[in-house]
This record gives sequence, structure tokens and C-alpha cells, in this order.
Amino acid sequence: YTTLFRSMQEIKFNHVTFKYPDSNKVLIDNQSFVLPTNKWISIVGHNGSGKSTVVRLLNGLLQPSKGKILIGDLEVNEQHLETVHKLVGMVFQNPENQFVGSTVAEDVAFGLENYNIDPKKMPTIIKRALKSVGMTDYEDSLIADLSGGQKQRIAIAGVLAVKPKIIIFDEATSMLDPVGRESIMRLLEALHRDGGYTIIMITHDLNEAELADHILILDQGKVVANDVTRKVLSNRQLLRQLQLTPAAGEQIKEKLIHAGIKVPQEYMTTGEMVQWLKQKLN
Repeated sequence: YTTLFRSMQEIKFNHVTFKYPDSNKVLIDNQSFVLPTNKWISIVGHNGSGKSTVVRLLNGLLQPSKGKILIGDLEVNEQHLETVHKLVGMVFQNPENQFVGSTVAEDVAFGLENYNIDPKKMPTIIKRALKSVGMTDYEDSLIADLSGGQKQRIAIAGVLAVKPKIIIFDEATSMLDPVGRESIMRLLEALHRDGGYTIIMITHDLNEAELADHILILDQGKVVANDVTRKVLSNRQLLRQLQLTPAAGEQIKEKLIHAGIKVPQEYMTTGEMVQWLKQKLN
């Protein structure tokens, strides 16, 4: 399936509608859009906007009521579910929901067993997955003894071990303290830089979203923005309309403008704003 994925240049939703069979509420309303692969994509929107529904449709946990979803030429449907589940890994909001083993190594091994990986190869794969999330020393630790951030790293290692090409993070930092959240965001940056993955991150926090290459914004089951990050986040009118709080860098910029200080016109990430301020102070 890795060879198959090399030709997959985009993810397409074609006129996709989703509602649960016993409900009248339409969660995704006849939406067509394209997402790039090998990029970091943030999916943003308030609760109930359809963010989680989109990613559950993408990894085949839900089937569309109407329309088609394609990863390259591969249609996400019941016929192709086994391939889709190998291509698309998912890290949930609460890592506890993903654990099945009592120790770190047992838990990472579980996914490998599901894919019938040769048991002799497992120790090497487990070590490699733990190394990629900075948890090499915890192989024999009990999961119950880990902090929230460490548990989330182990959940990520379990996904990485089976080598998906697309990794979905469904609000994976929302239950963590600031230190744990910062640690996971740094890890995502490293995976994005080194791993050749398509990272899809659901978040309502624009400080996290601005680290991505591309942003999809949903509102009440409809796509209201789908473009490169800077272009979307520089649309202040849209962010105000959707009541989305700008990232810290843009908030600082607005305060400087109100104070009569001249600042660059283009969108600046929080890191860029900090650098600009340091240069000014020097």
C-alpha cells in the first residue's frame, strides 16, 4: 500500500453528505473539497461544526450518506476498509481510549499483532516507534504510571508502529496541561519535518493551527475556508465572523497597531512576532 500511496497527491471529498440514519440533523452538508497530502493540515471549527465527522469519514469509521471520498484513486468504502485503515492512523483526544496493554511495549505491540507482523520483528519496530516519540526508556513501564503527555506519546507510538501515511490527531492536546501540550506540538513538528506523513490535526486553538501548512475551517457542516494557513488566518473578517480567537502573535500585533506602532502588514506567526519584537528592542 506504500507504493499505492506514492501516487496519491490529494484527498477528495465529492458532494459528501453525512447524517446518522436515525437523525434529521445533517452533520456534513453536500460538501466538496480537496486536501493536499504530505502536508500538515489543521481542521478548525467550533464544537458541532463537523470536524470529527470529516476525519471519521476519511478513515472509514463512518460511511457517507451521499457522495464519495477518495485518497488518491482509492475510494474510502467498505470494500477498501482494510487498506484505508493501514493508510490512515488516528490518535484520539483521550489516550486512555486507545490502550489495551498494561505496559508500554505490550500496547505498542497490539497494533502490530493486528497486522500480523512477524513477532521476531516486533521488538525492533517497538523500539523505533518509542524512539520517534522520545519514550525509549519507558518500554517496560506501566501505562497507569505515566503522565497525560507521556500517555499521549505512547498512543502516537502505537500509531507510528504500523506505519500509516496519514495520521489524524483528534484534539489530541485538549486534555493536556500546558507543558504536555507544548511537548506534543513539538513532537508533531518533528514528525512533520522528518517523517513524510500527512498530518491532520483537529483543533479549535489557532495557536496550534498556525503551525500547519494548510487549514480547513468548518462551520455547521459546511466548509468556509480551505487554503494555505497564512491566507486563511490573515482573513480577520472571517475569523471575527466565526468568533475564532486569533493566535497570540496576531493579538500582539493588533495591540501594537492600537498603540500607534507600525508593524508589518502580512500575517505573522507567534514565533515571527516574537522575533520581530526582539529585533525592535535591540
